[in-house]
Parts: sequence; C-alpha cells; structure tokens
Amino acid sequence: MRWIIDTDCGVDDAIAIGMPFAPNQSYPFHIEAFTTVAGNVALPKVNVNVGAVSDLFGLTAPIFSGCDHPMLAKHETAEGFHGVDGLGDNNLNVTQRKPEAEHAVLAINRLTKQYAGEISILALAPLTNIALAYNLDNELPKRIQKLVIMGGAWQARGNQSAAAEFNIAVDPESAHVVFEHFENIVLVPWEPSLAHEWPYERIVALGQRNTPRGTFCWKMCEKLIPALRDTYLHKAFPSPDPMAMAVALDESIVTEEVKAFVQVDVAHHFGRGLTTLNRKHPRPNVRVVTSVDEQRFFEMMESAWG
Repeated sequence: MRWIIDTDCGVDDAIAIGMPFAPNQSYPFHIEAFTTVAGNVALPKVNVNVGAVSDLFGLTAPIFSGCDHPMLAKHETAEGFHGVDGLGDNNLNVTQRKPEAEHAVLAINRLTKQYAGEISILALAPLTNIALAYNLDNELPKRIQKLVIMGGAWQARGNQSAAAEFNIAVDPESAHVVFEHFENIVLVPWEPSLAHEWPYERIVALGQRNTPRGTFCWKMCEKLIPALRDTYLHKAFPSPDPMAMAVALDESIVTEEVKAFVQVDVAHHFGRGLTTLNRKHPRPNVRVVTSVDEQRFFEMMESAWG
C-alpha cells in the first residue's frame, strides 16, 4: 500500500518512521512522501529530523515542507520533552537532505490524485496540513483508502491539558475540519500508549547492541527517560506514534476498538482540544483503537531499531 507520512518529527515520530524497515520483515508499506508540519519542534527542525532518520534507514521518499504554524492558534512546541532539536539533544539531527520545492499541502493533493484509491495517510502530527489540503480540495477524503491518525484522548486523559492530547490540542481547528469531513479514519489516541508503555530496560538493551540503529534509538531516548520517570512518573516509555505506525502496518495488532462519531472542542476554555466520542451516533466516522497486542507492538519497534 502507498502511504504519505505527515509528521512533526520528534522522538516517537522517528521511532515510528523506522518501523516498516525491520531487516527480517516485509510489510506492504511504500512511502510515497513525507510531509512535515510544525508541532513538536519548529518546521525547519522537523525537516532536518526526517532527513536524519531517512539517512539512517536508507529511505529515498521525498520530503515536502508544510505549514509552519497552526490554522489559528500560536504554535506551541514540545521542546521541553523532545529536546530543543526534537531528537533528544544528542547531535542526531544531521543530514544533507533538503525538502522539495513543492509545498506539502499541494503534494498531498497531487499524490492522492495520482494514486487515487491506492494511497493512505498516516498523520503523526497536528492536522494542519491535512485540514488545509481538504480546504483546497474537498474531494481529498474520497481519494484515500484511509487516514490513520495518532491523536486525541478518548478517555479525556490528556498530555497537553487535562482533557486534550498534544496533536489535537495545539491545532483544534484543523482537527475539527478533519473529523467533520473525513469518514475513513482510524484513530490511535493517547491512552493506549499509557496502557502499553515500552519498558525502559528494553530501550537500554537496544543501545547495548551497538548497532547504528540501536545506538541512534538509545541516544534519542536517553535524556527523555529521567524526565518520564521522575517528573511525569511514567514507569515505562509511552510510544503513541509507533503504535499508530503498528496499526498502519498490520491492523491485526488491534485487540480492542470502538466505533464512534468524533468531534473536537474548539472553544477557548478547559475543554479546548477535547475529542468527544458519540458511540450512539447513527453514522460513526472513526474507528478508535483502545488496545493492541503488547508483545507484538514491542517486537515491531525492536526488530526495526535493533
């Protein structure tokens, strides 16, 4: 299957991007393009990070630089977690790769026309590019097989606010456009990554293998683990973007899901960015993944990054 990966490449995005390319696996997953958007870090840093991960895995898919700020709100980064460079501040963000001249939004619409019915989008970032692509061409949802989104908090256990997950919270207006107009959505929210956190010792073990990929992964995660453990009180490493990639690669990894009509709160109060699930709606527009096969998930990450 052909895919566009829309990313704001921080640490967990980077881990996700490498997952289809495990040496002993053969996934029907062809990346037609990376489209980048401001999110975890500013857009120029995102472009560099995608290039660095592409170099590590020998990927040749073009990079298209997209929106550098949300639809309406001021851009809020997650540099306090992912690092100033977005990859753990360990000098991993080095590449000679440059984005193409074409804007990411235009590339999304062009590629989905070129491969209509054969292409899907994996959105690991704020939905700014996807919303703008739709606003420019309302036929976009009809051309893609599915839209897999890492975003939202189906139990309102947010990581950006008490109620909202980062990707939705930093650009709720774009998320509102997407959930209102796309119907072929698979949503991987924040909470399943809390239920299936990656044990720290397994990440340490990757670094101890002394392979280029294992060392890169460990260096990305090394400075994040103390903050996760001591400040955020996580007993292991939440990996939401890799979980979305796992679902995109093989939906049989999903063990529980619910169907619902999802809407996004765009108010400017405590509920801003909340993803509400109406499970009684006659026309559910989203399949919401609530649990996955944990051991298979860990193995999918480790086989690519070992």
